[in-house]
Amino acid sequence: MNFETDEALLTGESLPVAKEAKVIFDADTGPGDRLNVAYSSSTVTKGRATGIVYAIGMKTEIGSIALALRATDKRTREPRRSKDGRVKPHRYVEAWGLTAGDFIGKFLGTTVGTPLQRKLSKLAILLFGTAVVCAIIVLAANKFSNNNEVIIYAVATGLSMIPASLVVVLTITMAAGTKRMVTRNVVVRTLDSLEALGAVTDICSDKTGTLTQGKMVTKKAWIPAKGTYSIGTSENPVDPSIGDISHNAFAPYHAPQTEGDHEKAMPYTDHLEDNTHLKDFLNVASLANLARVYKSEDTWKARGDPTEIA
Repeated sequence: MNFETDEALLTGESLPVAKEAKVIFDADTGPGDRLNVAYSSSTVTKGRATGIVYAIGMKTEIGSIALALRATDKRTREPRRSKDGRVKPHRYVEAWGLTAGDFIGKFLGTTVGTPLQRKLSKLAILLFGTAVVCAIIVLAANKFSNNNEVIIYAVATGLSMIPASLVVVLTITMAAGTKRMVTRNVVVRTLDSLEALGAVTDICSDKTGTLTQGKMVTKKAWIPAKGTYSIGTSENPVDPSIGDISHNAFAPYHAPQTEGDHEKAMPYTDHLEDNTHLKDFLNVASLANLARVYKSEDTWKARGDPTEIA
């Protein structure tokens, strides 16, 4: 069976995956290794096949990703179960305690928000506790007298522990950091993201389709009767109307080292004028593959094997 699908959207795999209908895999096999399954949101790049639909909507792999993105933290903790699936009584008490701790932490702000926000919440709790202790000390020194002056002095002592300018200082600091990042071509939409960025120690990023476009591009073509054609950079690799081509009369392994030996880069239409060798080369390349490059609503699109598209 000559059937391949592009699963870049689901697994990040840049190359098409050849499917095999007769193989069987274990239930815990990952989506990228299930060669007998064609997934929703993937596109067919080669061949034909007949399949049986066993999952739709949110039951598909792409649907499970959507559910995971939409899911929110549960308000209650589930009790731990033993290997036989039973739950011991003390596990319920443990789950209730953890649930209560989560609620209190969320209410006080010590378990939600950015790292800086959590630290500020803990600092606020510490200052509040210190203020209460100071107020109690003032009242105790005056034998807990209900005199107005004593009460006002105790309250003033507690309020003096609150850093009134802390919010202003933090805002100015964040604004200065944002301005500095703008000079490095980094756009910060919210200050919260800047706070979280300061706590990052390692960055793990997907490459295909994130740092790169996940598309192949032909950079050079050698026609023995004419020489080597080099393709310049292009923002859209599948758009044949943009990008320039340069030419030199040498083979790739004898290519000139200086740009002066290259012809000036020109649009591909200029190279096609009275150039039967290049036309024959392009005709053979277009007829010897199953890829399709087409224009839809003023946008060039491609479907098929990435190598053949290139």
